Parts: sequence; C-alpha cells; structure tokens
Amino acid sequence: MILAVVTLLALGKGAAALTADDVLNKMPRERGTSYLDGNVEGLATARWIKDKPDGTGVNCIYDWYFQQPKNPVVDRIYALFGKYPDQQAGALMFVLLKEECGE
Repeated sequence: MILAVVTLLALGKGAAALTADDVLNKMPRERGTSYLDGNVEGLATARWIKDKPDGTGVNCIYDWYFQQPKNPVVDRIYALFGKYPDQQAGALMFVLLKEECGE
C-alpha cells in the first residue's frame, strides 16, 4: 500500500483504470495479452473466494481463457474492446467472463 502511494505521488497524478482503447492501441499485443492474463487471474481468484469450496466457476474461467489455441479467445476479447473503447478493460473482462461462466 505504501509503495503504491509513493509511486502515485512520484508520478504526480492519480491512478486510472486502463480503458479498452489503452489495451488495444497503446500496448503491443504481447503486453496486452499479458495484461489480460493478469486480469483473468484476478477475476478467477475472486470467483474462487466467492464460490469455495466449489471450483466449478474458477475452472470454467481457466478452461475458457487458457484453451489452446488461445488466439481465438484473445481475438474475441479484443473485438469486444473495439466495440467499447472508452470502457474499463477490467469491467469488460468481468462482463465477458460472467457471460461465459455465470456468476
């Protein structure tokens, strides 16, 4: 927590959530995919905490996102981001995962 505050003060501005446009157009695809990976991990962890000991939801998230080949899933996410470029990327991921795996 302290490190985050110090970092924000050093940057001289408040933190803002990344928009879909940020991920689509301001990050190289490899970095954007890494961002998506982290977002999925966070949402999957939250789902596990909510549902435990039932792992159905978290397994659905992992099975959907990390399926092979992974490119069709990432392409679908990027298409959604393209439709809603001003929306927060994390919120769009939540909506998509809710659609795929329920609450």
